[in-house]
Amino acid sequence: MQDKIRLLVIGAHPADIFDQSGGTMAHHTSRGDWVGCIVLTHGARIHDRVISDSMYHRSEVPEGDELSRMMAQRSDVKAREVVAACAIIGVHEQDIFFFGEDDAVLQVTKENVHRLASMIRQLKPNVVITHFPKEYGGIGNPHAVAGQIVMEALFLAAGVDPGDRHPPHRVAQVFFFGQGAAHVRSGLWSAEGGFYNDIFIDISDVAHLKIACLDAMFSQGYGGAYARKRIETSDGAMGDYAGVGYAEGFIRNHSTVCRYLPVSEMDLQKTQLSDHENIQRRSFKLDESKIPKVALIDK
Repeated sequence: MQDKIRLLVIGAHPADIFDQSGGTMAHHTSRGDWVGCIVLTHGARIHDRVISDSMYHRSEVPEGDELSRMMAQRSDVKAREVVAACAIIGVHEQDIFFFGEDDAVLQVTKENVHRLASMIRQLKPNVVITHFPKEYGGIGNPHAVAGQIVMEALFLAAGVDPGDRHPPHRVAQVFFFGQGAAHVRSGLWSAEGGFYNDIFIDISDVAHLKIACLDAMFSQGYGGAYARKRIETSDGAMGDYAGVGYAEGFIRNHSTVCRYLPVSEMDLQKTQLSDHENIQRRSFKLDESKIPKVALIDK
């Protein structure tokens, strides 16, 4: 039997901690694994319906103090939405940590790396999921910068650090979100590298929960039609590649060392099915009636 693991998801912005791995997180919480999340920035500027949407068409924005106050309020709204969304997939509020960095300019700084390394030593995850450090070339992209901060912090966490009493800690594996790192070219920087997903997690049984998570992010405009289209076009496409209804794709940081060849039960199952049966298997369609209704926080 598989030993329980500690899984830590680290995202640049509030919704990032589940919009590419929510189904995977749901599987692990249901198995009894510990799943925790760290949100690096408050995300008040990202897709917010007050800060980044309504102000986009104003002739001018409020003065500095007033704008800062509004952003603090919007940050609190996003944080509460994240807690509500994560509860849907079994992640407890006490296991969600808000780093609190401003999302204006996220950078790999000594302070950020040391602070995150200390949190990693304290939380002791076996596995980390985060952004690909070279997403869209790693230039001007807070997702990529977040991944770079995480990798620097993981290196530092493996040793001692004056002022931190927690012992060194190493993780067994890092999985990078595949979406945004290994997909169709959409610009110059996304053409670099030729990186590809090498792990797919079948989330067909929990895709409806992931939609509910996105529905909870009303302040970000992720709910409703967008949530459903995102699941169909992103996780549906990943599922088609993997031969299932819906899937999340990841890029492994390390090659895997096993005692036996790592052939999954699901790969073996596919060989027992005919072509038509395999097509039927990945033609899974979400039942809208199974999607949990969420109470909107930002009304």
